[in-house]
Amino acid sequence: MIKFTECLNDTWDYFFLTDPYNLLQFKQENDLSDDLLHEFTTNESAELATQNGVIIPMSSVSNQPYTIFFNSNNQTSEFEKDSSTLLFKKSGYVLNVINNEICLITVPYLKNWTIENGINRLKEAVKSGVRQKVVLENGCYAVTILGGFTIQDTIEEATFEFQINPIAKGTQSKVTDIGFPYVIEK
Repeated sequence: MIKFTECLNDTWDYFFLTDPYNLLQFKQENDLSDDLLHEFTTNESAELATQNGVIIPMSSVSNQPYTIFFNSNNQTSEFEKDSSTLLFKKSGYVLNVINNEICLITVPYLKNWTIENGINRLKEAVKSGVRQKVVLENGCYAVTILGGFTIQDTIEEATFEFQINPIAKGTQSKVTDIGFPYVIEK
């Protein structure tokens, strides 16, 4: 399990989980503008991207620091510990990885999604520890998102855990409510 601390949403109420190169390929194949935020909010491209395993949108993410776990090897969930409080468990997502990585990104990156301004800017943010990235083998993955509170170094923290497991290529997402609110509050 890979852990990240002090993860922020850049004051927007969204996180997005994606393979950055798969998102770029989706943009090009669907002839979308560089402003993916505009595209995703004015047409059906966000639903299509979600159903095709390109991106997982997480709405209603409060502006606070988060501890984030990527669990890609079936380890015991952080939420199975006695000191944790699970608020939601959302399954049915699919994510396709074509460039051996997935990243947790925020709205500002989607406003100009190009190699230079999206992907390279994201790479720099990962290097500086501002954005989160994990390495995965290329393939298709089922993603379950858990959210709530866990105890980290004796402090209760808002936490997301992404459980990521390989599945058959071509599997479609079963999520129909892409606006599910990922609210972690007391």
